[in-house]
Amino acid sequence: MKRRLSEYSDSDLYAMLRTDRREEAFGELYARLSSNVFSYCLRVLGSRDRANDVFQETFLRFYQSAERLDYLENVRAYALTICRNLCLNEKKRTANAAVEFEETMYNPGVSREADRSEMMHLIATALELLPHDMREAFVLREYDGMAYNEISEMLNIKLDTAKVRVFRARQKIKEILEPYLNELSRD
Repeated sequence: MKRRLSEYSDSDLYAMLRTDRREEAFGELYARLSSNVFSYCLRVLGSRDRANDVFQETFLRFYQSAERLDYLENVRAYALTICRNLCLNEKKRTANAAVEFEETMYNPGVSREADRSEMMHLIATALELLPHDMREAFVLREYDGMAYNEISEMLNIKLDTAKVRVFRARQKIKEILEPYLNELSRD
């Protein structure tokens, strides 16, 4: 009797990409990893269209990598590393392009919803204003929930450097948002 795919570890599923159950294994890995990979793309690139392109390319390369690699210890970090590299390439390719924001990020209407949308827009803007190394560490920590040691391993930096980048990113975002938050507290 076959075990259910949900009972396998990510590493076991990755190894299964080299077997006749590859489509099932890929589907399970995709279900487990896709939300983290897409949110990373969206946060780093700031554009849903660009994020979708990099997202698709990430999973294509991830699937193809099973032909070369037999086993992975940290499958999630590997997928995010592929994603990170593709995001870096995309940012270089479009370095002179203007920052894009979704129309849905600002939705005037009920004042609470408008305030929330405006805050989301401000946070997205603040993220774009961060230096890439800070933004990347911040997104991995705050949006993808990675531990500092995973971030340091993925970015190939020291553990203390990962902590400092996240701390500085938080401080910079707070600094950027402070005037808006002060205005809200006066209302």
